[in-house]
Amino acid sequence: MKFHIVVLILLSTMVNVGYAQSDEEELQRTKNVSDTILIPTRQLIMPEPFDAQAALLKLFPGRYYKMKRDFKNELINWTCKTCKPVKYADVNEDAASEFPYAAGVATRLINVIDFKDAKGTSFKIMFINHSAFDEEGNQTSRFTGGLLGLAKFNSSPQGWKLTFFQPAIGAYGAFSSCPAPKAVLIGEDQYAFMIKHSNGGGGGPFDGSFFLMVGAGGKYQEQLQGYGIERTAVSEEEGLSSWISEYNVPVTAKKYFRDVIVKTKGIYCSGDLEGLPAELTTKLKKGKNGQFSFSRRYLYKAGKGYQPQQIEQLIIR
Repeated sequence: MKFHIVVLILLSTMVNVGYAQSDEEELQRTKNVSDTILIPTRQLIMPEPFDAQAALLKLFPGRYYKMKRDFKNELINWTCKTCKPVKYADVNEDAASEFPYAAGVATRLINVIDFKDAKGTSFKIMFINHSAFDEEGNQTSRFTGGLLGLAKFNSSPQGWKLTFFQPAIGAYGAFSSCPAPKAVLIGEDQYAFMIKHSNGGGGGPFDGSFFLMVGAGGKYQEQLQGYGIERTAVSEEEGLSSWISEYNVPVTAKKYFRDVIVKTKGIYCSGDLEGLPAELTTKLKKGKNGQFSFSRRYLYKAGKGYQPQQIEQLIIR
């Protein structure tokens, strides 16, 4: 009798963790899943405490793996033969592809952000990364971003209720991996999410950009594109300019879409001014190297999103 109980417990554990596999095996795609998994109006309630990985497996019921490797080790592999592929933009040039991928999809959890509104209602937004299926679980191709998706849950007496689901938005980052979005309060109870994209050739330098995702018109989409906000430093002998940026959203009387301020500082080398704003480069003396800093304000305009203004507070040393 005790033996039967132990067997039942082991079987139950295997069911609860999904299709966990050994690192010695090649990863398998699951059997074809229904195209209903991409319907935005899906219904799902998760119990307290909220388990994001369990929620992800409910949303994408494929073959689940947890691997002991250097790259992100939890993923869900799935295919959908009846899904109608849709093309999504990749901020890496010429890297757009159709999703779901014909060869199969690997779906991973990026992060979960918690916040509350003025009424005290708690929310969780779960960010999702999709990449093309790989038999070894790798995320490859430097100039291919990870396709971002999200699922929004709010607290209810029944548990964490799925209230918004957008399986795919666009691709960001490198090696099929989207950077973790960060919450930004841009108005009264108006949260947006900033992504810092960075990419470049092997060994650098790498160029960075800010992309602000805002919920508007029934979906999350880019409302700010801040290009050229970073150029990573390399060895001094290479004589290249470099800079970094940070953003903030000052509290103002605006109820929604408050101004976004991006502050940039770095070093300039006279032989490498590419990527720096013209307002700066026209003021530099030929043959001189030094430091600089400036701010750029982004103002929201309906129908156009956040628009960059002329740089402010320029300092050259």
